[in-house]
Amino acid sequence: MKTTFSYSQVFLGIAICYLAYALLSFTKEIPEFIHAVDRSTPHISSIVNEVELVRIEVGKVRAMVDKQIPAILMKVDTTIPIVEQGLAQSEQYSQQLPQLWKHLEKIQSQIQLLQQHLPSVLQRVDAVIKTTNATIKEVALWRPHSLQYLSEIEHSRQDIPQYLTRTEAIIIDAKTIGKEASSGLVSGFIKGVISLPFDVVSGLAGIVDAKSLSAKHLTAKDVTSMQEKVLLLLESKNKQQVFWHNDNSGNRGKISKKPRFLQNELSCHKLTFNNHFKDQQETLYKLMCQDKDNLWKVM
Repeated sequence: MKTTFSYSQVFLGIAICYLAYALLSFTKEIPEFIHAVDRSTPHISSIVNEVELVRIEVGKVRAMVDKQIPAILMKVDTTIPIVEQGLAQSEQYSQQLPQLWKHLEKIQSQIQLLQQHLPSVLQRVDAVIKTTNATIKEVALWRPHSLQYLSEIEHSRQDIPQYLTRTEAIIIDAKTIGKEASSGLVSGFIKGVISLPFDVVSGLAGIVDAKSLSAKHLTAKDVTSMQEKVLLLLESKNKQQVFWHNDNSGNRGKISKKPRFLQNELSCHKLTFNNHFKDQQETLYKLMCQDKDNLWKVM
């Protein structure tokens, strides 16, 4: 039997040989591939576990969101009216904008007019400043005199109550001098200094403490005037305070009394003496009581 040469068979054989070679090469790589798969298997399992944990967390988040959605929707529902109100107000504002622009234009025109008149206004201000400076200088010159006037007025205000007290005392004593002269309580009133009997003076002798500043600076006429005012204050139901003043010494004072009270069955008053002498002052406190003979004494 005669065989014939065929190219197709040759190519087929070559292809089969190449396929066998390829299969052989692939089989050689299989162990390495299997080894690589074995190495990556733990990582795949950990990834799977992490994916599972992520799925669980996502489920929790979805549950929380599902719970909060109603509250969020409620807040949105409550916010919608406010937003609508804001939009309505914005619409009103937008409608008022043209009028606002007109006002702004008027203001701008007024500002321009003011800028035109500003130089003359500044000139007037400069003139006012000059006048003010001159006035301040004149006031500075008059200020020492004003302080002196105020000081004199203050002294006058302090002396006025004393003069009123003296006048009132003169009026009272002028009405009663005829009655009291016979009793020996008041004499020599017309001379301006009341001389008290010895028994009355003896009870009033202690109104100035011997160790006080008043005892060092007050004169005998000062003490006599104080005794007269004390007697006048104690005998009056309406008076709460009296003033005394000595023109010769320049000393003065105020005597105040507290409400009447009983002590050891005697009618008593607490007196406060505010004495002023040589730019100094002193406050003394005394208890005066009326004895059985109706004479006032320092207790």
